[in-house]
Amino acid sequence: MSSGPFRLDRAPVVVGAYVALAVIMTWPLAAHLNRFIAWDLGDPVFICWVMMWTGGQVLKLLHGDVNALHDYWNGNIFSPERLTIAYSEHFTPQMLQALPIFAATGNMVLCYNLLFLSTIVLAGWGMYLLVRELTGHPLAAFVAGLAFAFAPYRISEGSHLQVLSSQWMPLVLYGFRRYFMTGRTRPLVGASTALTIQNLSCGYYLVFFAPFAGAYCLYEMADRRLFRNARVWTSLTIAAIAVAAITWPFVSPYLQVRRHGEGVRSVQESVEFSADVYAFATASTKSIEGDVVAAFPKGEGEGFAGFAILTLASVAVIWGVGRARAAARAASAPVPWRRIAGTVIGIVLALDLAVALVLMLAGSLPIVVNGKPYHNATPLLVGAVLLGVLLLVISPRARRFVRGVAGSTLGFYASATLASAMLALGPRIMSFGRAVGAGPYYWLFRYVPGFDGIRVPSRYLMLVACFLAVLVGLGVAALLVRLSRRAGIALVAAASVFILAESWVVPMPTNVRLVSRGFELSPRELYTGQDMGPLYQYVRDAPGDVTLIEFPFGDTAYEILATYYAGYHRRPLVNGYSGFFPESYLRRATFLDHIPFDLETAYKAVQSAGATHAIVHEAAFENGRGHEMTDWLLANGARVMGTYGSDKLLQLK
Repeated sequence: MSSGPFRLDRAPVVVGAYVALAVIMTWPLAAHLNRFIAWDLGDPVFICWVMMWTGGQVLKLLHGDVNALHDYWNGNIFSPERLTIAYSEHFTPQMLQALPIFAATGNMVLCYNLLFLSTIVLAGWGMYLLVRELTGHPLAAFVAGLAFAFAPYRISEGSHLQVLSSQWMPLVLYGFRRYFMTGRTRPLVGASTALTIQNLSCGYYLVFFAPFAGAYCLYEMADRRLFRNARVWTSLTIAAIAVAAITWPFVSPYLQVRRHGEGVRSVQESVEFSADVYAFATASTKSIEGDVVAAFPKGEGEGFAGFAILTLASVAVIWGVGRARAAARAASAPVPWRRIAGTVIGIVLALDLAVALVLMLAGSLPIVVNGKPYHNATPLLVGAVLLGVLLLVISPRARRFVRGVAGSTLGFYASATLASAMLALGPRIMSFGRAVGAGPYYWLFRYVPGFDGIRVPSRYLMLVACFLAVLVGLGVAALLVRLSRRAGIALVAAASVFILAESWVVPMPTNVRLVSRGFELSPRELYTGQDMGPLYQYVRDAPGDVTLIEFPFGDTAYEILATYYAGYHRRPLVNGYSGFFPESYLRRATFLDHIPFDLETAYKAVQSAGATHAIVHEAAFENGRGHEMTDWLLANGARVMGTYGSDKLLQLK
């Protein structure tokens, strides 16, 4: 398509616009990049530790320590456990992005914030490139970039950098599209590189997105009739092997952890962190629509895509279906029995889907069949698939209609949107918290390796956001070819404003403290760079072997802070926080998490960890009881090595 007067095709202008909007939409983060961390003092702070540890090992290697990478996966938390990086994401691509800045400043908060902003800018730019390639309309591509960069789902996942790091998805699809358009190797290399980075940026997307990337290649081959082209098969096979070869070393440590009994989720845990059917009508509580679009508020279940995005995507679907329907009507009329049979099957299929939809939406209502409550939509969904296949076999017009939709760019992305939305519902489809059937994710969980290690199936919602953004671009492009220049500019401006308005969270929260159970709120300020406080400096510089334990022990807010500072002092730490917790830590926490405790057993728990030093944050304990922890350690032969405010550093006997 020619964009006519609607041009926005200069890279500096487009990227500059996304940068400016990222700064505005996250204000005042840009004013405090080196001091305050985006969103909260939970996972963002933990992620800083991961990148400090792995980045520190890489810097050691660059300074001549050839053995540094041997401990790449052996983060210094949960001492004396090993492979602790593999208890969560490893964030290697993000670390490498930030490494020059970390090497120059030593400030991981600054690095984290820049990475956070980069996920927005690169998501917009990647989607812009993809949709411009698909439509030829730079303005439509720009709006699509906004739809992905500022998708409302990003608000819900604001503190999860790995989930936000989805910017490589559109670049993967863009590279493959260019490869199939030109037949050149360079875009295939680019797509493979982007897919590798996406795999390593987030373990969820390694499992969730990679199959869609493969499906896209199959779609392009089918559309271009390339299934018998040996050169294409050879090129794609080599690319797949290269991606797998680079990805594998970052997968094997997780398999080692699984062999030790960690890293496997139960079906119930997976269900708990799946999207409810009503997640698609539930906006983030942090957004301006959170109080209005709130059908079923639930953790990891805020999947409302936004009115503007849904409207523009619907335009694309309506436009595509209309074209396919017109093409189907132009087909030769089927023989009478096929027409009658097709009509009957179509009516039954429509009724089947209608009843399935009612069951899925009426989770809180009693559906009575033969005098008994009925809530299982799975047989109806399976029946709909079988009826659909039968309809395609019987009706030539149905086949022509489906070819008109499925054999199009819109068909692929609409199907991908629907598939990822269904998978986000997890192993059991829940409606208002009530099970209404098994979802397709259940079979993946049971039979495909890797899915039983996934905690949050609802993160398929980021794929929904990605595919919807493409549909937004297709919808805007369809409107632009029918509008005058002035009307087209007005459309793009209005669409952009509405998309941004639905993701407005200014002022964006920073350094939000976590609620502590039974303790005072943790400090809001983070030490950064070399300004880590004298006690941690002593731990870092002390001669000999040092293994640190911090109190409070076992409380999430304080464990995350202890983990964060372990990234700076780099000494073994008995405390820790991650996606999984080793048994040794959990047992120790049962004896040490609160005063009062069994004094003798508790001290044995400290000794069994090999702790040589302790830091007691006395102000963290309620009712001024922090000194009791210090007194207990002193009574067991410890001696005070330093004091900073209400914090005490002790050397243990």
